[in-house]
Amino acid sequence: MYKLIAIIAAAIPIILFLKTIFFGKSKVMQEASSSFRKQAGYVAAGILFLVGCALVYSVGSLIYSFWK
Repeated sequence: MYKLIAIIAAAIPIILFLKTIFFGKSKVMQEASSSFRKQAGYVAAGILFLVGCALVYSVGSLIYSFWK
């Protein structure tokens, strides 16, 4: 019986957190998700920039090896 009470007591904050995230449309959650999307966009742009730099380097290296 004590284990069941302990499991329920541990699950209540998780359930409330998930309820707030998925069903609550508060202004704070909207701002947080907007900020998260903006940061994720910056990360994606940074990764694409690094991939582009690697591509330019490899193509330049290939051209230089043919030219030599």
